[in-house]
Amino acid sequence: MRSYPKQKTAKFVIASLFFSTSITVTTLTIAQDGESDGNRYYLERFYQQDISAAKAYLGMLGKLKEDRAEDDSEKEDDDEKITIIDVRDATEYRMGHPKKAIHMPYPRIYRECVDNMRTEDGACASGTVYQVRQDPESLFLQIEGRIEDKQTPIATLCRTGFRSVLVANIISKPTTICDLKGYTGSEYDDCITTYQDRGYENVSNIWQGFVGQPMAGIISSSGSRYVVGDDQTLTDLTLADGSMAKGFVAYDLDLNNDGTISSDDKDGWRYHQNLPYSTKMKRKLINAEADAMGYYDLP
Repeated sequence: MRSYPKQKTAKFVIASLFFSTSITVTTLTIAQDGESDGNRYYLERFYQQDISAAKAYLGMLGKLKEDRAEDDSEKEDDDEKITIIDVRDATEYRMGHPKKAIHMPYPRIYRECVDNMRTEDGACASGTVYQVRQDPESLFLQIEGRIEDKQTPIATLCRTGFRSVLVANIISKPTTICDLKGYTGSEYDDCITTYQDRGYENVSNIWQGFVGQPMAGIISSSGSRYVVGDDQTLTDLTLADGSMAKGFVAYDLDLNNDGTISSDDKDGWRYHQNLPYSTKMKRKLINAEADAMGYYDLP
C-alpha cells in the first residue's frame, strides 16, 4: 500500500462516512421526519439541504443560475439571492463575517473566555468562563421579525457547521421550540398550535462553517474508502446527539505544506476557501439584543 505522510493532530471520524456500507453507525437517534446524514455532525435535519460555503457566497451575490436556461438574462432577481444568517456569538461575528450576513446568535449570544484568550476568529482558545444563552423562541421571533417572507432563500452559518444546523432546524420546523423549552401538557399543545406552519421553506445549512475543520486524506481501494491514519481500528465514540457509533482516528492534512496543522488548513469560508469577509459592524445587520447589552464591544 502507498505510504502517506501522517500529521500529529488526530480526530475521530464516523466510520460510515468513509468505510464501505458493511460498516455503519449504530443506534443513531433519528426524528420521525428528520434525517441525520446531511451534515458533518450527524445531527437530525429538518431544513432543505446542506450547501458549500462557496455556493452560499455565490447565492448571496445572486450569481447562482441553477435550473435556468443558458439564454436567460444575466441579471438575477433580488428575491433569488440567499440571505445568510450568521449564528455565531457576538465576538465571533465582530472579528469576521460574510459582509451581508445578518447576525442572529444561537445558542449563545456571548461567552467570556478563560484569561480572555481567543483565537483570531473570536472563539475561546482555552475554555469558557460563562455564557450568555439565547432562547430558541426569542431567536425565531427575531428572525421572523427581520425576514417576513417564508419563501426567502436562507443559509445558516456558524464556526464549523454545528450551531448552524440547530438554527436551520428551528426556523424550518419552529414546533421544535416546544421540545427545546421543555413544555408539557396544555402548554405544549398551545406551543404546537402557535408555531405550526410558520416555518421557512427554503433553508440551507453551510456545511463547512466560517472556520471549518481540518480535512483528512482518503485512500481508495477496490471500491472502498479509508481515512489515512496509523491503523483502521474502530473505536467506540459518542455522537453530538449522545448516541453511540463506531469511528477511528483520522490524521489531518497539512494543505499548505507549512509543517503544521493550523487554521489555514481548515475547510471553511475564511481560510482554505478564502472567501471575502468583513469586520464592519453595519447597523442593519447586527443583533439588537447583543448591541443593547454591549456584547459586541467585549473581548
